[in-house]
Amino acid sequence: MCSSHQIRSTVVEELLLEGIREITSLAREREDEFVRLVMKKSRAESDRSLRENRRELEQALSRIARLDGIIQRLYEDNLEGRISDERFARMSASYETEQRTLEARVAELRTLLADAQDKQVNIDRFLALVRKYTDIQELTSEVLREFVEKVYVHQTQRIDGQKVQRLQILYNCIGEFKA
Repeated sequence: MCSSHQIRSTVVEELLLEGIREITSLAREREDEFVRLVMKKSRAESDRSLRENRRELEQALSRIARLDGIIQRLYEDNLEGRISDERFARMSASYETEQRTLEARVAELRTLLADAQDKQVNIDRFLALVRKYTDIQELTSEVLREFVEKVYVHQTQRIDGQKVQRLQILYNCIGEFKA
């Protein structure tokens, strides 16, 4: 649950400029280390997500196949008079609803898996941006669009008696980055 909080735009701009300067400095001065850190973070996040999505996809496909068999047996039981037409209609409607829901989720999971493969970290693009902007003196709308995907403003915290404002910056191509 997010509480209401405020921050001046000048503070956001200062923190964004500081964050962009830090990350571009690291990427420029220690490129190999930067690439290794980003790849490690990206691989860990995507591997976990991919495993979970693949497992859920396999389970959904298995359940869909089982539902096909259940519906087939239900139909045969109805034909042979073992269950009434009313009971058949209720049960088959329930199973078919579940199957449609699962099929929609399967389509969604396949899209997520395809997107995850397409969104492999594009470090080269980020490094090209770093080379393009060698010395960022001010935060312009162009710099902001090139480097920043999203910014989350978190509630002010007191640390050692001082108020500290924290931003979470998601960079284009690499997501959140902390050295």
